[in-house]
Amino acid sequence: MRGAWLACAVALLQPAPGPRADEPVAGGRIQHLLYDADEVVTLRASVGYVVHVVLEPGEAYLAHAFGDGKAWDLAHRQHHLFLKPLATDADSNLTVVTDRRSYHFALRVEAGKGVPIYELAFRYREDPRSRQAARAREIEEAFARPPPSTNLSYTMSGDLDIAPVNCWDDGLFTSFHFGPGADLPAIYAVDADGRESIVGRHAAGRSSEIVVMHKVAARWVLRLGGRALSIWNDAYGSQGRASESRTSVADVRRVLWR
Repeated sequence: MRGAWLACAVALLQPAPGPRADEPVAGGRIQHLLYDADEVVTLRASVGYVVHVVLEPGEAYLAHAFGDGKAWDLAHRQHHLFLKPLATDADSNLTVVTDRRSYHFALRVEAGKGVPIYELAFRYREDPRSRQAARAREIEEAFARPPPSTNLSYTMSGDLDIAPVNCWDDGLFTSFHFGPGADLPAIYAVDADGRESIVGRHAAGRSSEIVVMHKVAARWVLRLGGRALSIWNDAYGSQGRASESRTSVADVRRVLWR
């Protein structure tokens, strides 16, 4: 008898079994589950109700296949799936393929009047490759955005046949936009004493038709062969913008290797 009571006490002290790894986290009608490529997700639904499955934002549906396609219906839009059973005796399976991953579901139809799941939202472990790709897109979009303020107050005199189509600065860099196929002149910054100096530069634009000088100056001189053109910054001395990174994106730093 003492042995029986002891066995009973031990059984009562055992922790209740937790949810299986492939089961959605309990949360009433809105549930969440961490995605695992090696798991089959048990999805419990009820006739007369639709289940909304939320995938990763930006993920695109490609294809799906049911074990019993006549007993279930699936609709999709972007990273949203809408699934509902069409019969009470319709336990089956479903595979969904997207442009990022595959999902495997064990479909179960709940009998009776239990509370159906309205939404199952997947969560994802951070993928370093996805993070790097997203960061690269952010940087590219930041460089493509126009600067916060643009100075277009420039005048020119001299050999206008070598003149750029237009020029501007953003308080940090000065850009010279040349026409397609134009011969690019040498560009010098001119200081207060009239001395010309070479300034760091890089090309921009689809055809590298924009020459971006890494400086804002009161005057520039363009030279090509025996021709010369002076360009004055009529707004020079206005409040510019500081940048420790020396790029037009605050958290992207320009590093010169020697």
